[in-house]
Amino acid sequence: MIGGVVACNQPRVSSAPPPAPVPVVAHAATHHDSTPTAPTPRTPPPQALRLLHQSISFRDAARFHPGSPPIEAVSGILIDVDSRTTLWERDPHSALPPASTAKVLTSLVALTNFSAGRLVTISPASLGQAGDETVMGLHAGQQLTVEELLQGALLVSGNDAATAIAADTVGVDAFVAAMNAQEAALGLHDSHFVSPVGLDDPAQRASAYDLAAIAIADVTAYPLFRQIVARTDADLQASPLHPDFSLVNLNRLLRMYPGADGIKPGWTGDAGPCLISMAERSGHRMMAVLLNAPRLYNDSRALLDWGFTQLGLPTLITPPPAPPAKVVPPLTGALPRR
Repeated sequence: MIGGVVACNQPRVSSAPPPAPVPVVAHAATHHDSTPTAPTPRTPPPQALRLLHQSISFRDAARFHPGSPPIEAVSGILIDVDSRTTLWERDPHSALPPASTAKVLTSLVALTNFSAGRLVTISPASLGQAGDETVMGLHAGQQLTVEELLQGALLVSGNDAATAIAADTVGVDAFVAAMNAQEAALGLHDSHFVSPVGLDDPAQRASAYDLAAIAIADVTAYPLFRQIVARTDADLQASPLHPDFSLVNLNRLLRMYPGADGIKPGWTGDAGPCLISMAERSGHRMMAVLLNAPRLYNDSRALLDWGFTQLGLPTLITPPPAPPAKVVPPLTGALPRR
């Protein structure tokens, strides 16, 4: 099951006040002696990035919902999206390596700041990923829209696409600073990000609780995000700006569970298999986050389905057939010798 998750690094508007700009300030070196120094060229400050101000929290009702299926994940959470209620949890605030689930925050910052049709020119600095990283297959000089890059980052977990969204717009440092500021603007405190990609780094951590909140911010504030993560595949037609890209969604749950419509899997050596999943049934939405889950897709499917049964909806998981009953012949005469 883990093999299907993808090797290395897998590693919309609210009624709140308008987003406020987040300036990113470069601190210049100071001199404490009286020796005159030559003027130092000043780098223009990076573009200020906006934040989505929308405090997201969940009411903990897990104790009222016993009998959950056995789940092997190190950490996780199950959310009734519509009521913002927790139905199941296991160490939901533990800060763990997030792998490519970090790209849900990359997407939130991008959609808050850039139009879907904004053209981005791919630079050499966005490329050069290691051979075991997942990539969209970009080349320097190609031009893609933010929407096309988001499809590459979310469907095939392209680290080149996620890097380009940051590096070739405002720069990685400014973008990552906005990621962490956006985390705080949602009222979250468990997580810290050092890249838009999700590769293992001792300083990069996220909790299941925070990832669920970020994903809910994405799907409620930006319909485009929900449209992208629900696709099983996408074909970006060739144009004078770039060649054709055929993208197949790595999220196997879309093909395994009726009603599944997103969101993002991930895997790295430190993180193990991870998945933010969402499904809708009878107008109700359920979201599960599992981190370091050996039985990732089976557990996600079982947990989502159990959550729907807590709302009074029937299960959609067909139980395995019972073994045939053993037929015992009537006792007629002596028993055979053994």
